[in-house]
Amino acid sequence: MKKKLIFSTALVLSIGLAGCGGEKAKEEPQKENDPKTEEHQKVLAKTVDDVIKYFKEDGLELGEVSDLPNDEFGNIRKEGKRILIPSLGVDSGGRLFLFDSEENLQKAKSYYDELGNSGPMFYSHTHQSGLFLIQMNGDMEDNEFAKYAASLETAVTGSTTIKIKEESKTNKADNLTVANVGDVVKDDFAGTYTITDLYEAPTDKYKSADVEFSIDGIKTAKLKAENPDLIETAAETNVLILSITGENLSDDTVSFHPDTAKMTTDTKRQIEANVMISPYESDFIGKVIQKGEVIFDLGEEGLDGVKELKFIFEPTSKNARKIGEEITVVVPVNKK
Repeated sequence: MKKKLIFSTALVLSIGLAGCGGEKAKEEPQKENDPKTEEHQKVLAKTVDDVIKYFKEDGLELGEVSDLPNDEFGNIRKEGKRILIPSLGVDSGGRLFLFDSEENLQKAKSYYDELGNSGPMFYSHTHQSGLFLIQMNGDMEDNEFAKYAASLETAVTGSTTIKIKEESKTNKADNLTVANVGDVVKDDFAGTYTITDLYEAPTDKYKSADVEFSIDGIKTAKLKAENPDLIETAAETNVLILSITGENLSDDTVSFHPDTAKMTTDTKRQIEANVMISPYESDFIGKVIQKGEVIFDLGEEGLDGVKELKFIFEPTSKNARKIGEEITVVVPVNKK
């Protein structure tokens, strides 16, 4: 009798343990759908703000983001944001839309695409993913826009087929004097200079009264202006940069103003130095040496077709009275 009781008890325990094991076995696969696990997975974008979060996570440049006014497809879009991209210039960037239908999205995309076909100055980038549409200023480089388009696709679909070209790291120089071709120099006031060419500089020294000076370097650059209206240039322009060293040979305080120089070309252009962005200190207190840059705005033409430059420097002065001669320097245009 005792043997039967012991056997029955063992059987019950065995069945109970087997049942527990079965429950555990059933519970194991469910861990894959555990909410805590899902917290580590990216949620695909449902709103414009979701896409902007992806842009930020992908390290893309973003300035101020604001709501679009109703007159920008407000009657057919669900959401719309204006995105500023500081490197493109003041009040430049693009737009990010979410539409309620494919038909309405295509209306907006066609508007921007057709506007771009009407002329280069109206061109802008566009890319669609799902019912999202991104539009960016045409001044943005193609490969840079591809990064935003790829980020948008990843946000909306979870992946992208857009290929981003590998870019060489930007060479940054501390100042314009030492900058070489391809170097980028950021000036908080003027904007961003990208050096395009170096030219042979004269080896002579020039003298006006007690100031002796030399032109140590000549280079051209593409300037993206920080505030075009303030410095009186286009948002993007070509500039010529003179690096000048001046020395006062006397003990007196004198003034030499290369930043007010004029330049003429053999193509019959006359350009005054842009004093707003020419960082050259004009007062020489005693026997001092000063270095700096004098910058001329070449506009869209740059130095196309120019074979000779002539620079006219104002005389040295003392106590607001001219004491030296006007200096003219003629320089052949020869690339290094």
